[in-house]
Amino acid sequence: MKPANSVPAEGSGSVSPVHPPEGHQGRWSTLLILVAMVLIGSSTATAAKFAVSDLPIPLLPVVRFGVAGLALLPWLGGLAVIRSMLRRDIVLLALAAFLAVPVNQAFFLNATRLAPTTHVGLIYASCPLVVLGLALWLRHEQLDSARLIGIVASVAGAAVIALGSLLQREPGAAGTATLWGDLLLVGAVTSWGGYLTVNKRLLGRYPAIAVLGMTFLLGSAMCLPLAIWTSPGWLPMLSSTRPQAWAGLIYLTLVASVLGLACQNMALRRLEASHVAAVGNLSPVLTVLWGVWLLGEGLNLSLVLGGTLTLAGVAMASHAAMRKAARRVSADVAEAASVVQTA
Repeated sequence: MKPANSVPAEGSGSVSPVHPPEGHQGRWSTLLILVAMVLIGSSTATAAKFAVSDLPIPLLPVVRFGVAGLALLPWLGGLAVIRSMLRRDIVLLALAAFLAVPVNQAFFLNATRLAPTTHVGLIYASCPLVVLGLALWLRHEQLDSARLIGIVASVAGAAVIALGSLLQREPGAAGTATLWGDLLLVGAVTSWGGYLTVNKRLLGRYPAIAVLGMTFLLGSAMCLPLAIWTSPGWLPMLSSTRPQAWAGLIYLTLVASVLGLACQNMALRRLEASHVAAVGNLSPVLTVLWGVWLLGEGLNLSLVLGGTLTLAGVAMASHAAMRKAARRVSADVAEAASVVQTA
């Protein structure tokens, strides 16, 4: 799960009214917020790579999302909001939490342990198209040629990356691990896209922070039984855990989940969601750079070609969605103006 990258869809009801920054200082502060948002989002996979190197996977989602949820408690909106969510939408909230934490983290953390970070960043970039595919399947959106081409390009990009892993894999366990990691990433992206689709309904009824905080807490509670059951196997590991693994977990918990969310919300208050999403598309590129620079991961032709296809597909589909939203807003404005003139 990568909450720092998840920009709510326009019209979801989760975004506060836009307040553009005023003056030179306001523009600089907005730029700094966007830079922080992209840097945090792009480094999530790298931090996860350090965390899973030593720490047990069943423990990570319990600590990460439990602590992050507790940190968000003061901003959930009070007991009245929490009671309303639990009374009216407990099934929807439980489904969102299940997809976002136990399911997504099982795929994501195991994939991060097996596959290079470069693969994680580029395959995760196709997540917006998974959301679009689910919206088309549920008949919430209509397919057009630009979106179709974007989906095909993105799927082709992911296939090229996986095929490259299959053809160029190292002999033995290392090459097989990368291939399995790529397949697990498909599950991670699909579950995250399912979570965003379910979450959109909750965001239309409750404040975004309340939904996220309750999702974190409930998802962490769902992971707790497995962590307790497997604790005899991983408790002895904690005494020999290296500092970089603890640092990765702290970064995931406090920076990626809490500070990243704060930067995203501040950016959405100052800019349109489409602009924030467009800037967020830089994150996968930086994720690849962090993998090469910090982890010594290599680049090959299939990764470059597949990544280019994936990013181009996402950009094409996103641009088509922005054009459609702009036309819809223009039509609404024109209709409102005609009503005012005839009044």
